[in-house]
Amino acid sequence: MFLVELLVVLSCILVGARIGGIGLGVMGGLGLLVLSFVFGLQPTHPPIDVLLMIMAVVAAAATMQAAGGARFFN
Repeated sequence: MFLVELLVVLSCILVGARIGGIGLGVMGGLGLLVLSFVFGLQPTHPPIDVLLMIMAVVAAAATMQAAGGARFFN
């Protein structure tokens, strides 16, 4: 059962990465729905520390791009 659940998670990540942008978040939500309702797993509390770190990195990248110092976003 673990391998099937792992396959669901990895396939959602790969499809989301192929879609790009908000598609990764949508596929993550779809994967969570499949794991919750099909496999009966209960989601835990959201990892607030990780979400705040991601927001800080995105804000720093956006600031660098706005200031003209981020050439990798062209």
